[in-house]
Amino acid sequence: MDDFKAIRCAGCGGAMYSDQKTAGYRCPYCGASVPWSEENYYRPLPVSFTHKPVPVVDGLLKLGHVDIMTSVERHDQGPLSRLCRLCSVEETLARWDTATAAAFAGSVQVSFRCPSCGAEVTGSSTQSIFECAYCGGKTGAREALKPGAYKREYIMGVGAENVPGRAIPFSVSPPEAKNAARALVRAWPGDFAGQDMEQRIDRTMEAVYIPFGVADLSLKLEVGSNRGEFTCYQEIIDWPYPDTTLYDIHLLDRLDPWDFGGAAPFDPAFAEGEFRIASVANNTSTTELVDNLLAERAESDLRDAFGLRRAELLRWGRDLRKQRHGPFLLPVYYLDRRPGDGSGLQVRIAVNGQTGRAAALFLRGEKTEYFRVSAPCARPMSAESTIRMAPVPVRKVRKPFLHEVLPFEKAVRRRGLAALLPR
Repeated sequence: MDDFKAIRCAGCGGAMYSDQKTAGYRCPYCGASVPWSEENYYRPLPVSFTHKPVPVVDGLLKLGHVDIMTSVERHDQGPLSRLCRLCSVEETLARWDTATAAAFAGSVQVSFRCPSCGAEVTGSSTQSIFECAYCGGKTGAREALKPGAYKREYIMGVGAENVPGRAIPFSVSPPEAKNAARALVRAWPGDFAGQDMEQRIDRTMEAVYIPFGVADLSLKLEVGSNRGEFTCYQEIIDWPYPDTTLYDIHLLDRLDPWDFGGAAPFDPAFAEGEFRIASVANNTSTTELVDNLLAERAESDLRDAFGLRRAELLRWGRDLRKQRHGPFLLPVYYLDRRPGDGSGLQVRIAVNGQTGRAAALFLRGEKTEYFRVSAPCARPMSAESTIRMAPVPVRKVRKPFLHEVLPFEKAVRRRGLAALLPR
């Protein structure tokens, strides 16, 4: 018991909880708040974003920022290769970060008596703050509740020092996340048949803070499709791109939108519950990671937007404008089901820990890859949330860089290899 202390309000005696937004402890009963550190080391500063609207001249879009077109490079080598992507998180961790793999392998379950009610409290030795299931009281490990005390060996990845100082806290509880994953499984029973997913969700889904960069993205795409070739333009505002290769970046990209109005200072020493943290990747460049991600997602968006059976990127022009406050740690619940039934099918599920949106990815060696995603949540979003605009067909009409928006049927050109594809 000497190793733990109850986190109680000095005014009313109620249980306080750790509040990342204020970098302190807050009492839900009387509203009192005290900083994590007496030195007030954490100063919650407002997060501000800057956006550059597309100029419109005489009703035409001025797209000079994406007018230079280049061939599409997918950068599917090294950490971004299909072979590495098929590995589980634990396999990747064991290969790239043996210290963290050993640290988690050595973690144990701990139990002690709640200082408030005497009931048994259990948790992992990696935790700093525990909650009593009986009275709801919060208890902290004395040596862990200090600024910067979170052990570096618990930070996953190939750069433990690369951990963002801002995060969106978990607002979806583990039971709510598991329910969201179960709802996705039940919505697509044929895809999950024989996978024993509901039991796996109960046993193996875990909470993890994952680093994401944040940027405004503009894309001009030359596309070949089963209906012909065309050019289109797309914008994504406050786009969070995964900044790690430890977790599947293509699955994580399906969890938007995110609301960055809820971002707050972050120190894992004061985060509640059992979770993991991934560091920012330093084994690949941002350009390679983003291109690998966009090459797959852009083709998927094009098929959905225009009802195409096939869409292939021929050339692209892209403009990535990073927000100066990034990267951020975003809350995700993650499950990786390895093929073990002889089918070779690998299933991954992720849940947005802010909104509860769920997504699943199906992999089978070098062939099958598709997604199932739940509908966007209905929760209100702030002005600084992800906005993914649908691609629109465009045609350059005159200099400098002026483009008109066209109906799809007028934009498509029946020429080249695309013209030989069946309609």
